[in-house]
Amino acid sequence: MSDLKNILQSFKVQGNLNPKIWKKSEKTILMDSKVRTRLLEIAYDFIEFLNLDILVSDIVMTGSLANYNWSKYSDVDIHILVDFSQFSEIEKPLYTELFYLKKSLYNDKHDLKMFGYDVENYVEDGSTQKKIKGIGIYSLLNNEWLSKPSRELVDINYEQISSKVKQWMKIIDGIVDNTKDEDVETSKNIIKKCNDKLAKYRESGLHDGGEYSEENLVFKVLRRNGYLQKIRSLSDKIIDKKLSLKESLNNGSKLGNFTIISDNTVKGHGSRKLRNWESDNAWDLKAPIGTSIYSFTKGVVSHIKQSSPGNPKIFGTQVSIKGIDGNPNIFYTHLEGVKITSGDKVNVGDYIGKITRWASAPSSSHVHVGLPYGKDLGELVTRNKIDMKKFETGTHDNNKETDNTKVNGDNIKTKIDSALDTGKIKTPDEPEDYGLMGQLLKMVGFK
Repeated sequence: MSDLKNILQSFKVQGNLNPKIWKKSEKTILMDSKVRTRLLEIAYDFIEFLNLDILVSDIVMTGSLANYNWSKYSDVDIHILVDFSQFSEIEKPLYTELFYLKKSLYNDKHDLKMFGYDVENYVEDGSTQKKIKGIGIYSLLNNEWLSKPSRELVDINYEQISSKVKQWMKIIDGIVDNTKDEDVETSKNIIKKCNDKLAKYRESGLHDGGEYSEENLVFKVLRRNGYLQKIRSLSDKIIDKKLSLKESLNNGSKLGNFTIISDNTVKGHGSRKLRNWESDNAWDLKAPIGTSIYSFTKGVVSHIKQSSPGNPKIFGTQVSIKGIDGNPNIFYTHLEGVKITSGDKVNVGDYIGKITRWASAPSSSHVHVGLPYGKDLGELVTRNKIDMKKFETGTHDNNKETDNTKVNGDNIKTKIDSALDTGKIKTPDEPEDYGLMGQLLKMVGFK
């Protein structure tokens, strides 16, 4: 904890503003002209990098180097003030995310320093910027103080701040661990809640106690010891993980015993929804005929459809499952031996059916798995801890699935009579594509 101790000791009040950046004039203290010119050049370059048609109201410098609590841990914080009222309510969160990503890209591309201090660019909503008494904010555009810093001797409770910092570090470490097995959207929501809570925590401290409030000093420690960056960069790592999963599930790659022969990156059927063999966001998983398919999700069966065996593309049984407990909807097709029915509850790993034979191309027999837009099959496998080795030919015991293959003549006659009475099958005067005999055999469970 020596680093934490050093950081806490850095919060002592300095006798003057940093002399390399600020120069005394007759009546006040102004920024050194060369420093101001250089910082404006950096700000203009960053604005050009944004490549957006936006209205900038001011460019300001704030933070510890604009105050009396500067130290070796300080950064030069340049804030580009943009009036967010020029954006619609729908656009605001999108621009906020874009500005953050642009900032990260710019800072990664440039290693900018001023007298050894890192220079950081930010885009801030100028319409909500609050001027807090005693905290310095300097306008680079107008070369004047918007809010003058005050030098106050304060009694800092280092023990209390250290305790609060450790609590936040524990929270952040917990989030890092707990989001490893979550899907991308759930993880991002958890991270956002943490960032929002941190921001409100600091803001309340600044409002009530100013620059040396316990909340603001805790926030600064978390920034200086790397924990603030740890939680902020976690979202990027999660997105990278998702993209890596998608990359690993492209054509020709392996998923357990399956070979991906078509994935969501090469679909070109148009915006087809689930319950359609041409689902855009889908994976065709090739495996031997008869390979058992188990559920990737938890849900309730919403639709079962038998496809015409004479159709060269739409073949086999189609199964649609409505996701529950955070699982997405999912669609399977090109199956046989399906025993679940509409309304049945399905858990992760439950038997769905077997890969059926593709009459026109037996060597390409596969299961088609469709998911809603934005969802990823590889991500599901990771999140739900699915053992793909379980998906092996002949691992499911057909004798336990059903006794349809053992029905006697009386049972067949009873089922046929019932099906005719209820209209489930039609008389030869109104034949389906595969004829009355095909209907009867399918209805009683024979292939």
